[in-house]
Amino acid sequence: MRTPTVMLVLGRASASLRRFRDDEGGSMALIIVFTFLAMIMFGGIAVDVMRFETRRVTMQQTLDRAALASASLDQTRTPEQIAADWFNKAGIGEDLAMVDFSAPSVTSLADAGQRRVTMSASVRSYNFFMGIYSKNDYLEGPTTAAAAQGVSQIEVMLVLDITGSMGDPIGGGKSKIQALREAATDFVNIVKANDTKNGVSIGMVPYAAQVNIPVNLRNQFTAWNISTWDGVANAGVPNIDCMELPTTSYGDTALSQTSPIRMSAVADSNTGTTTSDAFIAPSVGVPNAGTRACTTVPDNTATARNEATANQIVMPTKDGEILKQRIAGLVAAGNTNIAIGMRWGVGLIDQAARPIYTAIGDPSVLGRPADNNSTQTRKIIILMTDGTHVTNTHIKDNYKSGASPIWRGTDGNYAIRFWSGGTDLNDNARPTSCMGWTIPASAGREFFLPHMKDTQERDRGTATATNEGLGTGTLRTLANTGSYNCDPNSWIAAGPGGVVRWPHTQADGSDPDDERDIVLNSSGQPVMITATQLDWSEVWRYLTVSYVTRQLYMRSGVSGTSNYNTVMDLMRGTYMSSVNNLNSLLQQNCAAARVAGIEIYGIAFAAPAGGQAQINGCASEPKITYYYNAADSAALTAAFNEIATDISDLRLTQ
Repeated sequence: MRTPTVMLVLGRASASLRRFRDDEGGSMALIIVFTFLAMIMFGGIAVDVMRFETRRVTMQQTLDRAALASASLDQTRTPEQIAADWFNKAGIGEDLAMVDFSAPSVTSLADAGQRRVTMSASVRSYNFFMGIYSKNDYLEGPTTAAAAQGVSQIEVMLVLDITGSMGDPIGGGKSKIQALREAATDFVNIVKANDTKNGVSIGMVPYAAQVNIPVNLRNQFTAWNISTWDGVANAGVPNIDCMELPTTSYGDTALSQTSPIRMSAVADSNTGTTTSDAFIAPSVGVPNAGTRACTTVPDNTATARNEATANQIVMPTKDGEILKQRIAGLVAAGNTNIAIGMRWGVGLIDQAARPIYTAIGDPSVLGRPADNNSTQTRKIIILMTDGTHVTNTHIKDNYKSGASPIWRGTDGNYAIRFWSGGTDLNDNARPTSCMGWTIPASAGREFFLPHMKDTQERDRGTATATNEGLGTGTLRTLANTGSYNCDPNSWIAAGPGGVVRWPHTQADGSDPDDERDIVLNSSGQPVMITATQLDWSEVWRYLTVSYVTRQLYMRSGVSGTSNYNTVMDLMRGTYMSSVNNLNSLLQQNCAAARVAGIEIYGIAFAAPAGGQAQINGCASEPKITYYYNAADSAALTAAFNEIATDISDLRLTQ
């Protein structure tokens, strides 16, 4: 039983509990306690983080300064020595309390014109507070700094592929040549924007199967076989000048201005012609500019610029606007000869080219190119291709220039002379008889006129020279000499004073036998056409090699000219012999350039494996810096941009 005393105690206890439950006094104390504990926790974390970040920033700043100092071209100490010195001076050479600094790792690259240094290290800061709440006893982070210095005097040559395949699409609605124009323009913009000292000059060598040079550059060399034009000897073909640089020069960097260098004949040795034995008009044999080794583009008179010079070499200039205009005009045409493009690029950046700059260069580049391996100047070639080497034909030396046996009439037809004592294919006498008609040697009929030769004639009735072409008998096929027939009407002699003339003929369809009618004047005499002897370079101006072979040589029926390949091979040959030889010459020239202190950046732009291998082999070391395999237009632009950024003064790069 509960006594009054017990009930009193229980009542008082119950009342106290109710008062405690209902009493709101002192409720903030609990919140304050929990808040204080949280502040201590987060404040401790902040202290640990700030301690770590302070040490990390100290490490980063020290690495930055050490990298910049190490990248200076004036430094005589090694990057490792400089890094250690900076660490000691910064007070982090030895570990501080609760902090570990790792020793810096240093890599460096130095050559004639630049120096690059990369340093990395890590900092570990042990925690005061965070370890209480977790197992994280420390905070750790890496730091890296990279710096480079390139001299402010820089010479750049862009050696760019402008072959026919550059006209192919590359995606994004662009052709390869469009992508190249954009990327190269960006390159010039970036380089010149960073060129605060105006020390960067840039030139351009567009190349295909050959390299077209401006005439003022041609005149700086001892050129042989310069073309005759409009009867003027050594005038050269307007806007087309390609030189066959000696293969023996590819192991060097200089191009001799005194040793004779043969000009490449401006000829179409690739376009074929009909195999018919019949006469084919010369209009069929007109050369195709797009298939010549030294390609050119016809001028469009409706525009202000001269398109015919679009793909010519651009001598180095400090004026970026001039270069960008020329880049914008590049046209895709021709086959690939990387070696000859590189040879011109190397030759025009070599120290031996200084007299050329003095003679024809922009005033801003006088005194350039600098000496090879100069520590004050960087020499840079950017070599780009989208293809691989392809062999090309060229005209052999005996047929490049000089008097030819071919004559051109004012009617646009041609004659060719054969005589005893002539050279090569012309060292043969004309036939002494045709179809049984004697051609007296005394007549001196040494000139064959393909347009006067018929494959069918009326039987002349009697085998005498006096009635040639006057037959009225049965139509018959003329006799063959080999696979080509002989028509006495197609052989003439030179007139008084050696003047070559022939009667004007027309095939107007009036003759049911398709004989060529001779036009007569009012006196009943044949209208005579006067012919002019051509220089070989003029022959190639008007006719393809194939047309000359079939119509002028083979249709004559002269002994020794009845085999197409025999005749062709005497006049044309393979330039630089083979793809393997082209590859070898390229690598020889690249090696010589690197030895001379020329840096080579290589870009393979959507190129096949063979082209990639050649560009990679040509590029400077390390390949990770100097070789780019650009699969599309975006990658091409990125490659040019990265190279442009690399060409500047001392700077932090990371």
